[in-house]
Order: sequence, then C-alpha cells, then structure tokens
Amino acid sequence: MAIRYNTATGFMPSQWNGKGRANLDPVWLVERLALFDTYCAPSLDGQSLKDFTVLVGFDSETHENYIRTVCDCAIGIDVRPVLVDAGADYNVAFNAFVQSDTDAEFVSLTRLDSDDALAPSFMERVDFYARWEIAKGEVNQQPLYIAFPHGQNFDAATNRYTQHEYPTSAFGTLVEKRSPSMNGVYCDEHTKMAMRFNTVGAASKEAQWCIVIHDNNAANVLRGKPVAEPAFTVGRPGAETETRAAARKEPAQKQMPQTSAKASRNAGNFIRFLLGRPMVLRK
Repeated sequence: MAIRYNTATGFMPSQWNGKGRANLDPVWLVERLALFDTYCAPSLDGQSLKDFTVLVGFDSETHENYIRTVCDCAIGIDVRPVLVDAGADYNVAFNAFVQSDTDAEFVSLTRLDSDDALAPSFMERVDFYARWEIAKGEVNQQPLYIAFPHGQNFDAATNRYTQHEYPTSAFGTLVEKRSPSMNGVYCDEHTKMAMRFNTVGAASKEAQWCIVIHDNNAANVLRGKPVAEPAFTVGRPGAETETRAAARKEPAQKQMPQTSAKASRNAGNFIRFLLGRPMVLRK
C-alpha cells in the first residue's frame, strides 16, 4: 500500500495562507491528521488480511513527531514512512523503498489517499487477484493493473452514503516483477493506468472503497446513487474530526469566517505542531 501523505504534489489547501510550502502548512497537516486517524487508519486496522505493509510518503521536512503520530494511527499494521525531498519523484521513492526492503520476485502496490477508506475485504481481494494472475503467468512479461470499479462515497457533513461506480478509480493495484526499473503504481494518473497496462477488473457486488467527502478536499461533491445501507461504514467508532465536533458546539450565527475557524477549531493541536509535540487524536 502506498499513500502520498504530504509529498509535494502541487495541491492547494483551501485554508493555506500562501506562506511557505503548501504541503507543510501546519493547519492543513493538523486537519489531515484528524481525517487520516478517523477514516483511513481504521480501514487499514480492519482489513481481514493484515499481512501487508503501508508506505506513507512524507515531505522530508515534515516534523518527525508528526510523522511518528501518523504512523502510529494504524494499530497492528506495518506502517513505514518514506521521506521525499521537495522536487523529488515520490513514485521513485516508493519503488526504491520496495527494492531495499524485500527480495520478493513480484510486487503488488496499491494506491490510497490519506483521507479515504477501504472495505475490510479489500487487501484480501488484492492478494487473491495478484496471486491468481501471477500463477497464470500474466505478470511474467509485463505489469498487470487490477482495477476496483465498485465503491461508495461518504459525506462527512451529512453522514450520507452513495453507491459510486468508477471504472478508473484511484484505488488500483499494479502487480509487476520487482526490479530497479519497475513502473510503480504512481507512474501515471489513475485514470490512465488501465490504458497503459493490461488490466483486470476485480469482481465485486459490494463497494470495496469509500471516498470521504469533506470541506478541504479536491473532490468535495457527493457522487453516485443514494443508498439506504452502505456496503460498509467508515470512521473510527465514537470518534469524529475536531472540525465536525466544534461545528456542532458553535451556533451558526457566531461562527468565525472559514479561515479563522479552521485554525481555531484545531488550536490545541496547532500549537502542539508548532512546538514539535505529539498531537492529541482521541481521548
């Protein structure tokens, strides 16, 4: 599993004040930590197959305490930080880590965004399809891409779920022979991977991934058909992001403008971040 956490990918946080590098903005990092801990990490903890490693890509200038806090969110899962210098290729960094960490003949690498979630059976399905295609000899000469088109959306503001069919979703896996020249799952945009490599679609009647819709992501529109019951629920039981909790406590007419409110809602963790201290996620 490979997650681009805050590598310099050119994104623009909605609350960024324009100073320094956007991917090191403390307010964004604190908010992202809450999202990762609430949605992404629990879905890793809950996998039916746990024999996998999660590689989390960080900008090399990210504070070590922050990196440690992120990697400690997923309990019982092997999580490894991968430090990427500004301007460097994070895909190359992920591939280099794989080269140095294993001598396996084949590698399957799955991409996941740090604010999204996976169904409990996702990694088990990845393992099944990867082994099946390797045994058939389909990966001997060229890489194979496994696409997961069946998923869902979750709106964090309204707690609504929708069924989302997305043939070129970002939740894909590239299986290939391990070598210094391996492609890596981030070698191209996820919408182009199926055109670039031989591809199989993972058969599933139920959603295998979930895009979390929140107010600080790029795709903040709920897509798909509404459902009465989701294939699986997301979020750490009993936990909510500080943003949502504060929004309920604060009457709408007294709320600060959005930029100030974002910072104040995470004031405690914001100060801890600036001081290089561990951040508080759950009580």
